[in-house]
Amino acid sequence: MKVTILCEGRINKSPERELCEMYQKRINLIKKSGFSSFNIKHSTAKEIIKIIKEKNVHKKILILSEEGKLYSSTEFTQMILKNLNNNIKDLYLLIGKPEGVSMQPANCEKISLSKLTFSHSLSRVILCEQFYRCATIVTNHPYHKY
Repeated sequence: MKVTILCEGRINKSPERELCEMYQKRINLIKKSGFSSFNIKHSTAKEIIKIIKEKNVHKKILILSEEGKLYSSTEFTQMILKNLNNNIKDLYLLIGKPEGVSMQPANCEKISLSKLTFSHSLSRVILCEQFYRCATIVTNHPYHKY
């Protein structure tokens, strides 16, 4: 599964960006996790709307939202594995501006990282860490147990 985190707005150079890049490298190094690639990209509202409107049965879109479903790390992994088993080839996670993603169609699932509010840069770090944790759970790496 190809995983892409799309961030509406700029991704500034920061310690958070460095952490995201570290997790991105780690995830892409883990074999047999089910992730063929893991990327974080800056995106415009137009590009996000285009991705949302594209019809593809092998694509899943998750929108980060404070109203979204909360998952534990193991539940998140189970959800990702379910999508893998349902032949999802492209998974997009959308992080919008502070007021949310420009277009939120009904067919996109909303997920939440926490009931707490995080900055966008910190949200990306948390999301990247959870995908790394997911990859280590799938491959039985001890990282998750610490």
